[in-house]
Amino acid sequence: MDGYGDGRWGMHSGGLGWLMLLLMVVLVVAVVVAAVALLRGTVPTAAPHAVATRPATDARSILQDRFARGDIDESDYRARMRALDETGASPG
Repeated sequence: MDGYGDGRWGMHSGGLGWLMLLLMVVLVVAVVVAAVALLRGTVPTAAPHAVATRPATDARSILQDRFARGDIDESDYRARMRALDETGASPG
């Protein structure tokens, strides 16, 4: 030996050094993932149940958007609008 410890790369604390290294790597990865999510704009801004509690006017605008994108056809659009009317939802 050359006088530089016992050959375990300076990890004299019984493996806690490796645990700290692992925690640091996890922290760095988490920060990078969060930064990428923020830059891409994919961070969720509302709870999943918030969609179900929107007022009827939002339901109408969502339905109009889906029809405009071509997600639903005209007959489906009209049937769903009638269903909203029948539930007593006030327009706009």
